[in-house]
Amino acid sequence: MEPKNYWKETARCGALVGLLLAVSFLLETRMMLAGSFGVYVLEWIVAVGLHYYLLQRFSRSYSLGFDAEEGFSFGRGYGFVLSVSAVAGVVLGVVQYLYLNLFLGYANYTERVAAVFTDMLARDGGVPASMQAFVAQAIGMIETAPAPSFLGTIWSGVFSSLLFGLFFGLIVAGIVARAPRPFGEETNEE
Repeated sequence: MEPKNYWKETARCGALVGLLLAVSFLLETRMMLAGSFGVYVLEWIVAVGLHYYLLQRFSRSYSLGFDAEEGFSFGRGYGFVLSVSAVAGVVLGVVQYLYLNLFLGYANYTERVAAVFTDMLARDGGVPASMQAFVAQAIGMIETAPAPSFLGTIWSGVFSSLLFGLFFGLIVAGIVARAPRPFGEETNEE
């Protein structure tokens, strides 16, 4: 028997994971715009670890709501992780849209990203002559990129969160799954 609070639990867990991802996005954006790529990578690794930890913790907690007689299937665990990831992606997408469009301004954001990449390339000894036209075109495309729509940004957040959920869900669901034990914890071994 599945607990009746599936959607409530999914929304609560998804909101918490979404807040983690949103804070990670804000930190990563600030670090990228400051040109701190070493710290950026470290923060990303920590965020991925916390993301996995939260998905596993929430899935284990949810699985404990099922009796030993019924067990907790791999599919049920995987579905829970994907549902939590989808909700987290919506939270992430909303925060991304608000931050990039209302707080920073999308034109300002793309201009700063292009400046960071230009400075980074200049520091590393420049670009080979054969690549200069390509790099100039790529930076020009960054500067003139149109702002994504609200729904496009939310879809992007959901998609990226679901990618992590698809991968992490395989691991988490395998760990929290347990076979039904219709006769309790007793074994027939002597």
